[in-house]
Amino acid sequence: MTMKQDAAPADFDTLQAWLPRLREGDAALPRLSPRALALLESLVAEPEQVGVSTISQLAERHRANASMLTRLSQALGFSGFKAFQALFRRDLTGSTFYSTRAERLLDFGETPAAEPGAFPDQALWQQEMANLSAAVSGLDAACLERAVERIRSARRVHVVGLRASYGAAHYLAYYLDYLRRDVQLVSSRAGVTVEQALHLDAGDLVIGIAFRPETRISVDYCRLAVEQGAGLIALTNHARSQLARLTDCTLTAPAEGPFFFNPMSSLFLLVELLLSRLAREMGSEAVAAIRRREALIARLTIE
Repeated sequence: MTMKQDAAPADFDTLQAWLPRLREGDAALPRLSPRALALLESLVAEPEQVGVSTISQLAERHRANASMLTRLSQALGFSGFKAFQALFRRDLTGSTFYSTRAERLLDFGETPAAEPGAFPDQALWQQEMANLSAAVSGLDAACLERAVERIRSARRVHVVGLRASYGAAHYLAYYLDYLRRDVQLVSSRAGVTVEQALHLDAGDLVIGIAFRPETRISVDYCRLAVEQGAGLIALTNHARSQLARLTDCTLTAPAEGPFFFNPMSSLFLLVELLLSRLAREMGSEAVAAIRRREALIARLTIE
């Protein structure tokens, strides 16, 4: 196995796309022996197993040895097997996603240590600050502008985000309703089904929120809406997510760190950026809309 390229594949989809090129001996990629290529193909065929197993377990399962797995990882551009395995773990979906993350943090010692003298959980805070900084530095300004314009001009806006993403979806829909009419929060608790997207057309907009592992109903709702001609804005923690592939306007909220579940700070930051930019673009119209809502709240004595 010889090294031919500088960078390892950035995600599992890219690694999968490499396989046919590796078989053809693409000069831009590493040159693998037949045995190493067969091993890689076996690993890619069962990503969840690779994500949850130790190097010894995988070596035994594939009748190889640990050193061969390490050499394969390095030939692909990774620093070692752990870095190679992390790519599979990031793409885990379904019932093992969170348990795998917990195992990584507890059993594999991947919880980063805080700086000397810091309180024990400061590492989590430090990573969340990094997520917030990454969200801002990686923000697609053109996409944000398109998103705001689409929200302003759409006849109706549906906001969908279920399970862990529901909190952000509710927050966004609630305050969008202060600024414009015909905003609906799509919620399975209210008996809303995917079929409701059939009522949408080219004059409508869906804002879809889904973090990996993506909720199938959310993705299906957005896909059906797009098929009906509606616009779509995606908020996700992975630029190559299923949701992102449905639209030309994706806002990415990095969600890395020593947390058992999906960190959400950067997602709420993006939601706040959307609302703030929309209100600024609307100007006095936004102020008037908010005052109408406040007057209604006061009249109904809602606390």
